Amino acid sequence: MIPTSLMSLFISFLAIYMYLNTTEEIVKVVTAGMALISLFLSFVFAPWSVVLVLVVSLAIFQFPLLKY
Repeated sequence: MIPTSLMSLFISFLAIYMYLNTTEEIVKVVTAGMALISLFLSFVFAPWSVVLVLVVSLAIFQFPLLKY
């Protein structure tokens, strides 16, 4: 499960990098969708302990991005 999660996380980071460094609108839409799907899959394939730590840390430390 861990290699699958790491591959999905790597793909999402690559898609975010491409999203930030391109000027084409269709490429931005496709890479944003690919990043969201890959991030979701990395959470699905992650062990429960990792998911629990992420959820608890988000609940304790409320980031400004989540307040919008």
